[in-house]
Amino acid sequence: VLIWYASGNRDEEAIENPEAYIIDRERPRNHLSFGFGIHRCVGNRLAELQLRILWEEILPRFPEIRVLEEPRRVASVLIRGYSSMPVVIPARN
Repeated sequence: VLIWYASGNRDEEAIENPEAYIIDRERPRNHLSFGFGIHRCVGNRLAELQLRILWEEILPRFPEIRVLEEPRRVASVLIRGYSSMPVVIPARN
């Protein structure tokens, strides 16, 4: 038996166009990353708050962030993440 976590949020019957990054996707919280219902991760709200604060602080200071090359993914059957994503933040005038 194998649980394939990376495929959990890629079910086309449950999520329209699952491979696309859609910032204003309908029902964005209906994904398996943090679980849901009685099995919801208690750190989910803290993680969301940390990310919100991070972007609220970064974007006013550095409004342009360019990805330099295709991100490299982690070689894992459990995690669908990145091992590297080089970026450049241009100097502000």
